[in-house]
Amino acid sequence: MKVNITIPKARKGKFSEIKLGYKNEENEDIQVLLNVDFQNLYEFTRKKNGIGFDVFLIGCFVYGIDILLPRKSFSINGWSREIEVEFPVESPDLFNGGKNELEQLLSFLTGDYWQISFIQRDVTPLFVNTKKVYSNDYRKSHKKISLFSGGLDSLIGVIDELAKSKNRMVLVSHYDATFKGAKSDQDKIDKILYKKYSHYHLLQTRVDLAGYDINGNKINTETTLRSRSFLFLCQAVFVASSIEDGIEILIPENGTISLNHPLTPSRRSSCSTRTAHPYYLIKVVDFISKLGLNHLIKNGYEMKTKGEMLEECIDKDILRATYKKSCSCAKRGTRKDIRDVMTGTNHCGICMPCIYRRVALHKIGIDNEVVGTNLFNPQKYPLEKLPDVPAFLDYMRNPLSIEDIEKNLLINGTLPLDKVEQYASVVFRTRSQIIDWIKDKGSVEIKKKLGIQ
Repeated sequence: MKVNITIPKARKGKFSEIKLGYKNEENEDIQVLLNVDFQNLYEFTRKKNGIGFDVFLIGCFVYGIDILLPRKSFSINGWSREIEVEFPVESPDLFNGGKNELEQLLSFLTGDYWQISFIQRDVTPLFVNTKKVYSNDYRKSHKKISLFSGGLDSLIGVIDELAKSKNRMVLVSHYDATFKGAKSDQDKIDKILYKKYSHYHLLQTRVDLAGYDINGNKINTETTLRSRSFLFLCQAVFVASSIEDGIEILIPENGTISLNHPLTPSRRSSCSTRTAHPYYLIKVVDFISKLGLNHLIKNGYEMKTKGEMLEECIDKDILRATYKKSCSCAKRGTRKDIRDVMTGTNHCGICMPCIYRRVALHKIGIDNEVVGTNLFNPQKYPLEKLPDVPAFLDYMRNPLSIEDIEKNLLINGTLPLDKVEQYASVVFRTRSQIIDWIKDKGSVEIKKKLGIQ
């Protein structure tokens, strides 16, 4: 599917009302507004052009396109889509040098086939500012960037950095008004965190796609959001490049989620989430390096389980004060029909991120949160009827050696061969921690199904 991008002149105090579109089967033009609230980013970076800005813009385009084309309607095999797009940038020749890297990383991340080209973007500013900006000295006082989603891993990563260093840091956050909750989580954590650690600057940016086309017709959208981490990183690269060359970008994510070992063979390869996969992060660095931007993207927890991240968090007091404000659920706001508890929790309780969270919290003795459905005591439906649970049970029922896990990880995506055994060990330890959790808290039924005494 060929996607077109329209960039009109910005109105005062607003970001350009960019539209993403395509021709449907009836050859009608479908155009949908891409919402970008740029004020906070501009106040800090004081930039609305340049290479870093175009990287951010590409991140917005990719995120919008991902949502615009629902897989149910546009996939060629039940999952993958063929996406053709021309990205408008200031320096097409420069970006053409990173074309292959961008296509590879996006195809790996989203599981689609991306065909990308670059065209000259009009020099007309995409944003007309009417408010204050921070000083150059203030901006340059920040020495690191960390992604901050409002999830538990990013919370631990931020706490660790703030606790061990007095250097100022920027927390880069994204939220989408269509998918409720992320901004609220970030705000609640910030309110508590800032009382103890004030040497950071929280940068929240709204980027989302309108739910209606420009004629007022409701559109169907894609909800897997595989490209969100790319938008996150593009924001961070933009902010880092506005400070100085070489600023480090942190993406705190436990190794289990980063590697995302498939529960079943059907979840391998393109159907597997890869938002912090080591190969993907390497390819992002390769892409920006081709543009002359030198920023290391680092996941300091790639060899840690989620439980180990919690166990080793430097400031346990602030962690305990904030962790309940974070959300780990992959199905937040959905699956209400199968939940036993309808209110008072953001966690479905049965998706893998929810299970990993409970296992991790159990490791430090605080697995006491309310969840939508307690895996050990489901009320509405039996275990086999709950989404994802049969795959989880199958995964845990079959013993896996380090060598088995190594093979599965290599099938699931390219990895540095000298680190494969270490990566496999992370998955192995996570499985052991899940078994310990079930031994300590699991129901008789689930223990029997998994053969756990």
